[in-house]
Amino acid sequence: MTMPLQDTVKILWNEEQAPSYFKMGLAAPELARTATPGQFVMVRVRDSIDPMLRRPFSIHNLLKDGGNVRGFEILYKVVGKGTKILSELRAGEYLSVLGPLGNGFTCPKDLQNVFLVAGGIGIAPLYYLTSVLEFIARNRPFWCTLFFGGRAADDILCKEAFQILGVDIKLSTENGSLGYKGLVTSPLEKELASGERPDIIYACGPKPMLKEIYQIAASHDIPCQFSLEAVMACGFGACLGCAIKGTKKGSKYLHVCMEGPVFDPKLIEW
Repeated sequence: MTMPLQDTVKILWNEEQAPSYFKMGLAAPELARTATPGQFVMVRVRDSIDPMLRRPFSIHNLLKDGGNVRGFEILYKVVGKGTKILSELRAGEYLSVLGPLGNGFTCPKDLQNVFLVAGGIGIAPLYYLTSVLEFIARNRPFWCTLFFGGRAADDILCKEAFQILGVDIKLSTENGSLGYKGLVTSPLEKELASGERPDIIYACGPKPMLKEIYQIAASHDIPCQFSLEAVMACGFGACLGCAIKGTKKGSKYLHVCMEGPVFDPKLIEW
């Protein structure tokens, strides 16, 4: 894992994508050049002790100017005081950012058929992952299907961006306002039951969703990589606040910021 950088970076844009959802571009070329899909950054939303703690955000996308990387984007939802402050910042202002942090997704070079599963803001790390997978497979056949679910249509983000990458998208909403009415795991289970078999399933979202995906995937003997969401105070293992139970003997607890946020679900006690 590369050493994280702490820097004061310029906000390039901070635009609302849907009610309560924002996308922010940050000018941080050195940090972005070392980032891999699935890693995250810790952001201090204001230069004061209120709020005191940084907030974690997945790296959503790299910003490029020709062949040069000039920064990255985060995609976030306003859920509390910290993200509310973040949403009110404007282009030209500055933020303190620490990253890239954590262990990201692995991207085997021989993948031909990939399933992505996202629940709500869990879509954030999957766009960068998809762009890397598409680049790796640019000279050979490659299929990618995204199962994307939310409570309502407003929770479905970045659909057009994934379509531009050539991803087949299967949408679901709990209230039926867009796509299949119900949980995102239902279309996934139906697709697998039809005989479609991906090489791997990448997923990010609420823990109950991930638990069900793991059970479905295990029944079909399909490997998975899950990006876990967790409340973090530091982002590098000092506070131990993001501990989860593991299954390996001798390592009862894992930490989302250090061993994750991306895990083989077999290592987690669900």
